[in-house]
Amino acid sequence: MESQLVVDRLTEAVEVLRQVESNLRTSSDEVWHKRRPDGRKVRVLIRASIISLGEIDTVKQEFSADVWLAAWYKEPLLKGKKHREEVDWDDQWHPRIVLFNAVSVDKHEKKHHLILEEGDDVPIVQQSNRIRATFKEQMELFDFPFDNQELTIQLMSDWPIGQVEFAKNMGIKDTIRTDTFTGSQEWELFGHLLCKPSITNQDQSTSHYRYPLYNITAHVQRKMGFYVWNIAFIMFLIMALSFTAFSVPPNEPADRLGVTLTLLLTSVAFKFVVTQSLPTISYLTLLDKYVLLCMIFQCLMAVQNALASIVSNAWLFDLVSMAVLAGIVFFTHLVFGVLMFVKIRSTNKQLRQADKEYLELCENIDRFYQRTKCTISGFTDEEVEAIVGPAKPAGIDNSKQMGIDETQTVTPPADLPGSVPDVQPSRNNKYHV
Repeated sequence: MESQLVVDRLTEAVEVLRQVESNLRTSSDEVWHKRRPDGRKVRVLIRASIISLGEIDTVKQEFSADVWLAAWYKEPLLKGKKHREEVDWDDQWHPRIVLFNAVSVDKHEKKHHLILEEGDDVPIVQQSNRIRATFKEQMELFDFPFDNQELTIQLMSDWPIGQVEFAKNMGIKDTIRTDTFTGSQEWELFGHLLCKPSITNQDQSTSHYRYPLYNITAHVQRKMGFYVWNIAFIMFLIMALSFTAFSVPPNEPADRLGVTLTLLLTSVAFKFVVTQSLPTISYLTLLDKYVLLCMIFQCLMAVQNALASIVSNAWLFDLVSMAVLAGIVFFTHLVFGVLMFVKIRSTNKQLRQADKEYLELCENIDRFYQRTKCTISGFTDEEVEAIVGPAKPAGIDNSKQMGIDETQTVTPPADLPGSVPDVQPSRNNKYHV
């Protein structure tokens, strides 16, 4: 028992030293990656568990997460091996999984295991990763502050699709913990985790190859209360106070305009508050549109104040103007209210559908586990159909779905230094798993 403990400790120390060496390696160092000698395409099963979702930064469009990732693949070259200590993992082929949208990695612990199944002499390699990192996410803010966001952790293999494909491990559920979410005051985190494989687009690569991707997506919905009460409601009050200008006689335009323009400057100050809560974007959010409409209304009020001093029947002009402006305010808010109701209802319907799909998949996995007591499944399409039925999940066979003929894929030369055939844009922004 003590000897095994010593071996485990030494193995962990070696992994730490390798990670330090990897972090210190300069860009001029050559890294050699050998293709598989058998030339076969490897299906890599992925399982994700988000242990903790951290800060979501809307301005920087980033989020942090503490994630446990596991990858399984069958390795015929390790036949006869029974323990992980018997394998020199540095000399073995591996799927070269990277965190494609990671901005920084604060912690990364990696371990390898060998799994032997009864009746199968081909061992399964399990690569376990505990990662704490910050990820980039392109947020859609058209409906801000009534928006919901997809937070995606994107994995990619540096091997082309002709050599590696990703699939979900259908023997175990992907999970996300909502009780450890640190942004619960601003966001509502949903309990489903949607994981689907895909492949890169042709314009995402500087070479002629396309690469497998695996998207791990969580959904959050913004709690709009802070912005509604502290910005939208205050803007409504400022706009409503513009009607107090009618209490000033029309023959005193300076005093009338003084009230209106003072309130307009207050609205401009609130517009800067809204801007500080958002990244630099080229389109208007819903809150931007509301604030601008309030300011436009105040400009109309200023024009009315100026015209009231020169018309012949100022009293009648004020009465008609007040009725028209009040009607504009009522109609505008009615339209905004209907739009909000429709958008929120549509969003909730989509999120409920995602919840339903996730729960159905979890039920299928639970039934499969009760029958087989197996937690690793999905290496073949038959194994997938045994769990979810004949309808294959989207993304399991990406090459067929997207019309790619893998037989025409150009085979890269063996043992090229520096992964020449795997050149990708923004390569410095990827972190190897």
